Amino acid sequence: MKAAVLVASLGLAVFVSSLGLVYVKFQNRERWSTLQRLEEERDELNGEWSRLQLELGAWAMASRVERIARDQLGMIVPPAKDVRLVRDE
Repeated sequence: MKAAVLVASLGLAVFVSSLGLVYVKFQNRERWSTLQRLEEERDELNGEWSRLQLELGAWAMASRVERIARDQLGMIVPPAKDVRLVRDE
């Protein structure tokens, strides 16, 4: 009788252990899939960031700023006689 209980207990332990293994493998695959998706998203965002940095550089070019200041705001470069140098001493 004791042997039958022992065998049944060991069989149950093996069964529960195998279910645990299946569950852990399932979780591992799910997390791996999530990791891959997040890495792809990161790569896309890095590409977009690079494009935005280039666009920002183009918008901030001195020639563009000067043209807008001249055309839209009516600003001009002052004559040399009106320019004063201030020295920080």
